Amino acid sequence: MLTKDVLKAKFSADDNACGELMKVLDLFSSKTRFRILCILREQDFCVSDIAEIVEEGKISNISQQLKILSMSKIISRYRVEKRVFYKLEDERIRRIVDFLHGQYIDSDN
Repeated sequence: MLTKDVLKAKFSADDNACGELMKVLDLFSSKTRFRILCILREQDFCVSDIAEIVEEGKISNISQQLKILSMSKIISRYRVEKRVFYKLEDERIRRIVDFLHGQYIDSDN
C-alpha cells in the first residue's frame, strides 16, 4: 500500500502530464471535434468531405474545428492539387478515439 507522502510526491511529479491530458480531453469536449477525429481515424479527408460526413452544413464551422485540432498538433494537413486533406497524426489520440468509439458508439449498450 502506498503512503500519503509517496502518493503526494507522485501526484506532484505528474502535474505537467496531467495538465497536458486535460488539454487533450478538452479537445474531445466538442461533439463536432470528436466526430472529426472519429472520421480521421479511418482515413484522410478534405474539409468538404468531412462536412458532408459530419452533416454540420457549414464548412466554416468544420474549418474552425480543424484549425483548433491542427494548432494542437493532433492533426496535420497536406495539399493534393487544389484540395487540402487532413490526417490524424497522433497515434495516442487515435488509440483514445478508438477506445471511446468502441465503448460509447459501437457498444451494444
